Amino acid sequence: MSAFVPERRAAAARGLFTEAEYAQMRTFFAAHPDLGATPLRPLPAVARALGLGSIAAKDESGRFGLNAFKLLGARFAIETLLADGELRRGDTVICASEGNHGRAVARAAREAGCHARVYMAHDVATARVEAISGEGAEVITIDGSYDDAVRSLQADAARHGWPIVSDTSWEGYERIPRLIMLGYTRLAEEIRQRGTELAAPRVVFVQGGVGGLLCGVASYFAMHDPAVRVVCVEPTSAACLQASARAGAPVAVTGPLATAMAGLRNREVSPLAFNAVRNIVDAFVAIDDVWTERAMRTLNNEGIRAGASGAATLGGLMALCSEPAMAAVRDRIALNDASNAVVIVSEGVTDPKHWSAVVSGN
Repeated sequence: MSAFVPERRAAAARGLFTEAEYAQMRTFFAAHPDLGATPLRPLPAVARALGLGSIAAKDESGRFGLNAFKLLGARFAIETLLADGELRRGDTVICASEGNHGRAVARAAREAGCHARVYMAHDVATARVEAISGEGAEVITIDGSYDDAVRSLQADAARHGWPIVSDTSWEGYERIPRLIMLGYTRLAEEIRQRGTELAAPRVVFVQGGVGGLLCGVASYFAMHDPAVRVVCVEPTSAACLQASARAGAPVAVTGPLATAMAGLRNREVSPLAFNAVRNIVDAFVAIDDVWTERAMRTLNNEGIRAGASGAATLGGLMALCSEPAMAAVRDRIALNDASNAVVIVSEGVTDPKHWSAVVSGN
């Protein structure tokens, strides 16, 4: 594993969003009482084993009837675009995905009376393709990575005038990723609200990827509870956020994307997200698959069925607590026997074959 801790966190930084935008997010979810909160599940045995005060898992394996957090952003963005007249019923929306975002966009589009096309890497798990197709979307597979799929859909969008609903940004394309990430802040608000019932979180572990969820969660706590430490977790072979944080600017990682953490299998960060989080994230941790597989088995023993990307945060926490070389990192983020940690379990089982092999030890 590897870790990078910025020299200092910018005390005055408050993340990407304004109070008016948070109010917009709250108004939307208050008008949708059917979109209830996901559970924050205490893991006392795991906390004792790791020598921490408490651990709770934010279980996104059943968010709004899907098995990942992504519908928070996709539904908020698509319904906002419809209300603003930037999207109409019958339109075709497109996105790139490793699985969860594509399914969320497909579901949100169908419920809004729109069509969806989802661009995916050629080697994505069959179960993820079938899940997206089952939502009524057309799946386009690309001979390349997620980042290649993004470039392919950009060309098709320009050719056909299709709106892109992406959670990653690029030059000239920021409004919709910003809406999606604003929707993700709801997850952080739910964690903070449950802190009145459980131990208030002091360290929150968040998946990396292109940085969308990380930006939403880190921005929320930077504004509303800046004492909370935020830790980003990525696969070693796809640690584009850690590499960018070390460089001080967005950089792409190279080499094979050899990881089962498919939802985090990205070479490039979202510039909009990275520029917001670079001053408000306390540590960037990269782990090998062995850690997320241990976390998958641990979560299963606790009654939580999590995919490799979903279990990555607990894997990162376990690695930090177990590796002697990480002592300085633990000190910097105040990870000790008084710590109340939250790990976001961002997805349930999206690849049943892989999950079964891991939890059975095969």
